[in-house]
Amino acid sequence: MATEAVGARRDPGFLGRLGAGVLHTLQVLGEVATLLVAAVRAAPRSAGDRQRLVTQLVRVGTDTLPIGALLSLFVGMVLVVQSADQLRNVSQEVLGPIVGLAMTKELGPVMMAFLLAGRAGSAMAAELGSMTVYDEVNALRTLDIDPVRFLVTPRLIASALALPMLVLYSDFIGVAGGAFIVAIDPAITLSAHAYVDRMLEWVDFSDVVVGLAKGFVFGVIASIVPCTLGLRTRGGAEGVASSTTAAVVWSFILILVFDFLIVRLSFTLT
Repeated sequence: MATEAVGARRDPGFLGRLGAGVLHTLQVLGEVATLLVAAVRAAPRSAGDRQRLVTQLVRVGTDTLPIGALLSLFVGMVLVVQSADQLRNVSQEVLGPIVGLAMTKELGPVMMAFLLAGRAGSAMAAELGSMTVYDEVNALRTLDIDPVRFLVTPRLIASALALPMLVLYSDFIGVAGGAFIVAIDPAITLSAHAYVDRMLEWVDFSDVVVGLAKGFVFGVIASIVPCTLGLRTRGGAEGVASSTTAAVVWSFILILVFDFLIVRLSFTLT
């Protein structure tokens, strides 16, 4: 009879699967928001623990500099080459503004956020997931150590502080890469000096501020989402792998969603 009951279980259908997906999404977002609030509340108690914060700053910021520089350099160079080709029958004087505005307001923050989520965020999810699976998180609770203060808050603070600096770093490298191509490419009639001058005419301080604001928000997302999914890991090594993959996917999606919201808000305020 039990076998017949199982066999007779109806398929939930499209609406059932859609509802389950919506509920799962809301549950994950709720856990992310709850952990974020708890980590922010634990921040004053974590202020004295500088060693873990410095360790996370090195992992998130310093260790990301080489690959961030390579990525930004080639993106700036590609922007100049592609734009110069499209503008060959018009005026190449806008090459500087194109690269400057693209890097400061959009490409710099999003590229560095994706790099942080894919590199450091996946490591956070795997590390916390392994600690959860092997009961190390429960061991911290047994020792009367708050896992949020000990594990999550340093990662959150480090990412929120490091990513805006990485965005500035990316902006500079991307603009410099564009200037390098302008200087050596014979197909570009614009001088490197004019490229920089025109860029400075168009790029305002407010554009840089928008990029830094995005960097702060994206840094929070790229740390709190992997930490949440790491702490909710179940199922051994397979669960750790699933949490790591999900952390990167969720981070990318939320970064793009908040990118749109910040751009929409910035246009509304101006």
